[in-house]
Amino acid sequence: MLNIQYRMHPIIMGAINQFYDSKLECGILEFDTKRAHNLAGKIIKESHHIIWVETPIENKFLEQRNGTSYFNTKEIDAIERLCQQFEITWTSRVANGEPKKEIAVITFYGAQLRKIDEGLQSQLFPSLQITTGTVDRFQGMERLVVIVSMIRNNSRGDVGFAKKPERVNVAFSRAQELLVIVGCHSLFTQQGGQVGSMYSNVSDIVRLHGGFIDVSRLFS
Repeated sequence: MLNIQYRMHPIIMGAINQFYDSKLECGILEFDTKRAHNLAGKIIKESHHIIWVETPIENKFLEQRNGTSYFNTKEIDAIERLCQQFEITWTSRVANGEPKKEIAVITFYGAQLRKIDEGLQSQLFPSLQITTGTVDRFQGMERLVVIVSMIRNNSRGDVGFAKKPERVNVAFSRAQELLVIVGCHSLFTQQGGQVGSMYSNVSDIVRLHGGFIDVSRLFS
């Protein structure tokens, strides 16, 4: 197994290293420069490389079902707010000749993907190059910034597709500069067994680097 990775900032690597028996090492020299996202603004700091936007188990934040699939409109609202802030921060750089900022929005369910595509119209974010897709579609791909919509939020303790370590690894390891997780922290970290420990491990990295953001801050 190749243990040296050149994709992501070592803080992001810290969240996925559990899938590699903690043997991954970062081969990027000067990673704070080469993997700087330069998106610092009202909420996001330059030192952030992994963020968890926490949503509560409250009615308006709960998942909704569409046939065999699921969607979560409040998570989409939060993602739109994040992209609006990225747009505000990056627009002057595009004006000065820099390329659009690459952002991927990844999710575990097709119903959510369709609603994300409806909301994130490219003309609303002229300074961003937004790609969307399911986790499975993003296997082998990478983007500077990745936002992962977790979707599941219920009182039954059901995390659905997001309990498979290989899928979570794919979702969380696409980002090079900044990984943003949007979802119900308590639902995922309070799972039993391997699933709970997997998310608690991610949570510990987020907490260590001051990356928890209450979703209400995006709407204030």
